[in-house]
Amino acid sequence: MSQLEETTTRARLRWICICGLAISLYSLHVKWQLDQNADYVAMCDLAEKVSCTAVFKSDYGRGFGLTQLLFGSTSSSYLNPPNGAIGSVFYVLLFVSSFFEHRWLCLLQLLLSIVTLLLCFYLGFLLLFVLFDCCVVCLLVYVVHTLLFLEVQGRYKRLHLQSSQKLALE
Repeated sequence: MSQLEETTTRARLRWICICGLAISLYSLHVKWQLDQNADYVAMCDLAEKVSCTAVFKSDYGRGFGLTQLLFGSTSSSYLNPPNGAIGSVFYVLLFVSSFFEHRWLCLLQLLLSIVTLLLCFYLGFLLLFVLFDCCVVCLLVYVVHTLLFLEVQGRYKRLHLQSSQKLALE
């Protein structure tokens, strides 16, 4: 792979992380506004059944609804953070790790992107069949994670091929 293609791949991954971070920060903003004012109406509330605030207010708006199973619903906010906070940390860490070209790090990125893609399927199922809602912010996150998975998978394949070619030459 040429240096230009390699730089383009890194830039795409970083832009995906920046988009994911922006969406996560917006969801944190909405969640904070909801905590301050229960009547807050966000830009992403387009209709009764197209509402991100309904999703963020639900039990699944914190810790993906999974941390409540482990720590209980009355646990501290540190043990049950909003999904946007978890996403923000994830995107920042992935952005920083994109500056390094190690095969093991790329494998870790690939595994994390698979886990987050599975979380997207889980949350999408809950969105449609439990909450009976459509969340524009959530849908954007699902698109970002799909693109993220595809980009990291391509990056891993490239690093794996480079390693294999180096071993074959030796």
